[in-house]
This record gives sequence, structure tokens and C-alpha cells, in this order.
Amino acid sequence: MELLLIRHAQPFRLTDPNGADPNLTPEGEEQARRLAAALADGRYGKVDRLVSSPMRRAAQTAGFAREALSLDVATDQRLVELDHGWTTYGAVHAYTDRSLLLKDMNGGRLGENTFDPDLFRERVVAGIEEVAASADVGAVAIVCHGGVINAYLSHVIGTASMFFVEPYYTSVTRVLALEGGHRQVLSINEIDHLR
Repeated sequence: MELLLIRHAQPFRLTDPNGADPNLTPEGEEQARRLAAALADGRYGKVDRLVSSPMRRAAQTAGFAREALSLDVATDQRLVELDHGWTTYGAVHAYTDRSLLLKDMNGGRLGENTFDPDLFRERVVAGIEEVAASADVGAVAIVCHGGVINAYLSHVIGTASMFFVEPYYTSVTRVLALEGGHRQVLSINEIDHLR
């Protein structure tokens, strides 16, 4: 069976003292529509199940897929991004040096915020592996976040650095999940549906 790890569509950047959890921009809504159409047309195989992070940007992206696929959306708190609860969304955009961004993230920093990379990866892997264990055949679309995708991929391929790729909005990363825990990366960052 395949895991389709999908980054959410483009959200607004914002600051909120109660925790930044932005909605999708109009461009993001269009990205989510195109993704949903591609999923419904079978571009990534037959999707049998839809799982999402509960954060707004992921849940709204998954909502478009839910309508196109006529599937319910299960949410999993373990799929929230590393910035969950932070007061600002969009710290990655302040970096003009992408190598410094990846270095900081691998060191547990993003702008002025810090996080524990090991705990983050453990949480993400547990969530995605539970989804894989509860699925039979076909494909499961998991709408989540760039950091979540990095954390899981780094686990699968065993990289020393957790953050090494920048998933594009609504990109699809495919992982083959076979019995016995075998995992194989099939693709990273597919965005043909946006062209």
C-alpha cells in the first residue's frame, strides 16, 4: 500500500498571541482544488483513506480532497507541525539562506523558536506508522506539513539530518509501505497537478 504524504496548500502568514493557525490564501485554495481533482482522477492511485493534521491549513486542504473523493477525514494530533502553538506562522520565509534554514531546523531552531527534533520525529513516525498498520491496500492520503514529511522521510531512509527537503505546497511524496515494516520512498515533491 502507498502512503501519500501531502503538504498543505499555501496559508496566510500571521501572528496570533493565542497560537498562529492560519487559513489558506485564495492561491492556497486553488492549489487544494487542483490537488483534490488529481486525487479524484486517480493520478496517485485509488485513495481509500484520508487522514489529516488538525491544524487549519492541513484540515482545509484535506476538506477539498474529502469533497472530491467522498471520503471521511480522520485527524491525528501526532501529525501537527513543529510550530504548533507558536505565536507566529511563516518564520521560514525570513530566511534568505536556505542552507542556514536547514541547519537551524536540524539544530532544533526556527527563527526565535526552539523544538526538540528527536521528540518531534518520534511523534510523527508513531502517527504515520499507525496509519500504515491500519490500512490494507490502495493508498492513504495524509495531509500534513513540510516538517512532518521531512521527519518521516528521514526515518525511512535513515539520514543523519532530519530536514533536507523543502516540500512544495500540495506536493505529494509517495512511500510504499509493505508488511514487516519495509518502507520504500517512491517519489518526493510531485507537483504535476499544479501545472
